[in-house]
Amino acid sequence: MARGLKKNLGFFDVVAFGIGPMLSSGIFLLPGLVFAKVGPSAILAYVVAAILIIPALLSKAELATAMPKAGGAYYFLDRSMGPLVGTISGFGTWMSLAFKSAFDLIGLGAYLVLFMDFPVKPVAAGLCVVFAGLSISGMKNVGRFQGIFVSLLLGLMTYFITKGFFFIKPTHFEPFFVNAKDSFLAAVGLVYVSFAGLTKIASVAEEVEDLDRNIPYGMMVALGVTILVYVFGLIVMIGVDPGTEFANSLTPVVDAAQQFMGPAGRYLMTAAAILAFVASANAGITAASRYPLAMSRDNLLSDYWKKIGRYNTPTRSILLTMGLMIFFILLLSPEGIAKLGSAFKLLIFGMLNLAVIVMRESKITAYDPGFKTKLYPWVQIVGILAPVVLIPELGILPMILSAGVVIGGALWYYLYAKKQVDRSAAMYQVFERVGAQATPQLYEELRDIIREKGARREDVFEHCILRAAVVEHKSGDRYEDVLNTAASIISDRLHLSTETVYGELSSVTDVSLGNHLALPHAKLDKADHPELVIIHSRTGIELERSGEPVYAIFVLVSPAERPRLHLRFLAELANRAEDIDFAGNEWRETIDPDQIHKKFIRSEDNVEIVYLREEFDGLPLGELSIDRDCLVAIINRGGKIIVPHGDTQLQAGDKLTLVGKQQAVRQTVEYLTA
Repeated sequence: MARGLKKNLGFFDVVAFGIGPMLSSGIFLLPGLVFAKVGPSAILAYVVAAILIIPALLSKAELATAMPKAGGAYYFLDRSMGPLVGTISGFGTWMSLAFKSAFDLIGLGAYLVLFMDFPVKPVAAGLCVVFAGLSISGMKNVGRFQGIFVSLLLGLMTYFITKGFFFIKPTHFEPFFVNAKDSFLAAVGLVYVSFAGLTKIASVAEEVEDLDRNIPYGMMVALGVTILVYVFGLIVMIGVDPGTEFANSLTPVVDAAQQFMGPAGRYLMTAAAILAFVASANAGITAASRYPLAMSRDNLLSDYWKKIGRYNTPTRSILLTMGLMIFFILLLSPEGIAKLGSAFKLLIFGMLNLAVIVMRESKITAYDPGFKTKLYPWVQIVGILAPVVLIPELGILPMILSAGVVIGGALWYYLYAKKQVDRSAAMYQVFERVGAQATPQLYEELRDIIREKGARREDVFEHCILRAAVVEHKSGDRYEDVLNTAASIISDRLHLSTETVYGELSSVTDVSLGNHLALPHAKLDKADHPELVIIHSRTGIELERSGEPVYAIFVLVSPAERPRLHLRFLAELANRAEDIDFAGNEWRETIDPDQIHKKFIRSEDNVEIVYLREEFDGLPLGELSIDRDCLVAIINRGGKIIVPHGDTQLQAGDKLTLVGKQQAVRQTVEYLTA
């Protein structure tokens, strides 16, 4: 089996991955070019571009938490609209990220040559090789350096803005609008390339921990911080630097800093610019290289490009991306690269908004994003319309090349890739709803993704595990006997008839998962929460469709109205069961139910039992000050098991089972018992 990508990126890494690329060309290179077009209203152009990016941000966050795979936008569009659109978007997004990263390297070269007597483009090409080497060395290194670069950069920009505000001249903002409406829209389109950092976050979603939280909130924080730096940074630059010198400058921050800080400011902000472009190039090559990897995995490119190297990075894909970027650096002008990058970004961002509509309207149960866009579908409609307005404003060449990528991608698909792929898409499911035929392939793939993601913390899977009844299989009892016992226990807890529960469970005929494990399951209309029974066997139970005896049976029932929760619980049970040898003595000789429960608790989680003191008597559970990383899994009240909710009234003497991260559990125990 091919090696996958490891999850090494946390919340701060996600924020840094977004901020670094957006604070490079967006503040250190583009302001002079945008000012030359629209004057002081460049500030407003940045604000409008940020507003127009919000629909794409929200849509990308939803798609990334549903389908966290390398390749980001390519993967989303391929699975929503089919391999033809996937091929086109894969090449387009890969090239747009390469454009953006090449633009950043030219900016870095422009700042470095302030101290070296070398041409900008050869310097930028050499730096491309350096950052490709860092990307090959491992994602953990990329994330670590990204955090350092961005922290230092934000500190320097805060100093620049704070000090510069005392030197602003209001007359520099008059007149605020200097050109026609068409020029302003062109400026907004040009600025759009500054926000490609958001695409880079989605591109590495497969390598993000706790992605349901880290992806959406990381993107929002990154955009919020960046737009503040853009707006206040531009106010300072325009306010202190004469317009004739500021227009078309490739080093606008350094030029402005020299106006009020002298030579020291020149050196200080040159260091900041270098940090910004280093951070962007560091993230850019890494993110762009995931596209050939993802397309190769899907047979749209040769298998050669999907090989994972010794550092768990796609070495060959990184080298290919490096070559493409060097080609762009040597061939195109800075503004040409910026326009081309913006055109591709606008096109892809519009399609991503359409992808959310397709996935939602397909009604595929396994489409299970951890974050859902509010105000659907109006947010997506705005996001689709924005590119229609802005792409024509960038000029004829970006439009021609964008069309060229579409035509080239389509030709590649029909001449090469179509023979290599046999894959369904959510769009076909939409058609099915009006009479066309769809295949279950995408459902299966999305279900596998749910398994890779596992249960969410808010799903409180541990509640279900820790209150699960453990039934010891008696030698000679058949599968039907133990299933009926489990159905009786579940029916008592859900206040349903045993016949109803047993009937639904027995209708599932193929329950064997291999590894001497079976998982009968059902969704019931009248169930209001999930219930689990664990059948433990020493001697083994024979199943009709299994060629091996079964030593463990998980019997799961969930509410029919929450099919995605049911899928996540099934996936999490399968995930955690992989680490247990059910045919081995350790499992078969375990007789303590508590020990059986703990085998299915995350290795990083702690389980503690506390007795509630009198001062908490009568309080609702939701009013306790409990850390979010600690859960009250079950309440045992005089031998009766209670499924806790926020409004559950507590009683002195309740036996609370806590589960969660070690420090959070320890703090909660002290809080409840001290």
